[in-house]
Amino acid sequence: MVSSGCRMQSFWFLLIISFLQCTEGFSLAALPFGLVRRELSCEGYSIDLRCPGSDVIMIESANYGRTDDKICDADPFQMENTECFLPDAYKIMTQR
Repeated sequence: MVSSGCRMQSFWFLLIISFLQCTEGFSLAALPFGLVRRELSCEGYSIDLRCPGSDVIMIESANYGRTDDKICDADPFQMENTECFLPDAYKIMTQR
């Protein structure tokens, strides 16, 4: 469910995933900053996240929607609503 006020015809996809890159058995606090990556994908573009072997990606946060008019900007009509988001984005991404 997208928050009220979103117009689907003008809705752009924005997904931000902060993740721990290819870690196995470490806590976030113990990791050097260089192992934490932030990825962004706008509508029509995909992100391919992979780790070698049995390493895993731990998702820290995710957002689907639009919270400002700077990231993934589009024509002015599509930028009218910047209060649009999917509250369950984190839950959906962590189940994949």
